[in-house]
Amino acid sequence: MGARHRTAAAPPGMPVSRWPVLALQAAFLVSFVTCNDAPPVPGDQLHIDRTSVPELCPRSVKEGDFVRYHYHGTFPDGTKFDSSYDRGTTYNVFVGKGQTIAGMDKALIGMCVNERRLVKIPPSLAYGSEGMAGVIPPDAVLHFDVLLLDIWNPEDKMEIKTYYKPENCARTVQVSDFIRYHYNGTLLDGTLFDSSYSRNHTYNTYIGKGYVITGMDEGLLGVCNGEKRRITVPPHLAYGEEGTGRYLLFIAK
Repeated sequence: MGARHRTAAAPPGMPVSRWPVLALQAAFLVSFVTCNDAPPVPGDQLHIDRTSVPELCPRSVKEGDFVRYHYHGTFPDGTKFDSSYDRGTTYNVFVGKGQTIAGMDKALIGMCVNERRLVKIPPSLAYGSEGMAGVIPPDAVLHFDVLLLDIWNPEDKMEIKTYYKPENCARTVQVSDFIRYHYNGTLLDGTLFDSSYSRNHTYNTYIGKGYVITGMDEGLLGVCNGEKRRITVPPHLAYGEEGTGRYLLFIAK
């Protein structure tokens, strides 16, 4: 539930001692502590528990990023009030733009793709004393189990990494060349969405003619025969928000 979730579709993580002297010291220490007023437990603080963090995190969420994540939303007693899984779709939002409750805006900062966080949000950073009619009671603490699946930013550029290049490269791909190549296509979270290998057939196309997504048209320029590249394509150079709207990774060779 990260977002304001103001709509019905998406409303809104000492054993006994053998030494008497030591035991006496411990008793005095406990007595001293319990005789003093304990500090109050803050009720307006955000609590974040990073329950699963991927080994590699080339990028983390910052303010202004567009993210996609799944979540379960519960009250402290475990009662569920909302879940993106139940709707079969991720919750998608720009971070730090007030499009989500303040607590979630803060909790998403610094997350990696495939990271999981348990977030406890106080009322002051959620729906406050008003609550949300029929869904969130007044002054409710909210718990979220959040799994981040995708990050991108409107200012992102395409990334190309060559991880194998033959010693001899007599010619590189130029605009209007006809090429054949194999590829595996995945989302940032590693989900495979397409592969030429599964069809046992290369992908064949002219380059720079608009026959493939813009990111691939650009990402294949300059490649040598036998070269292997990892091409990361942001949505605006792929299928945009009307298509998949997600970052695409291609391993092309």
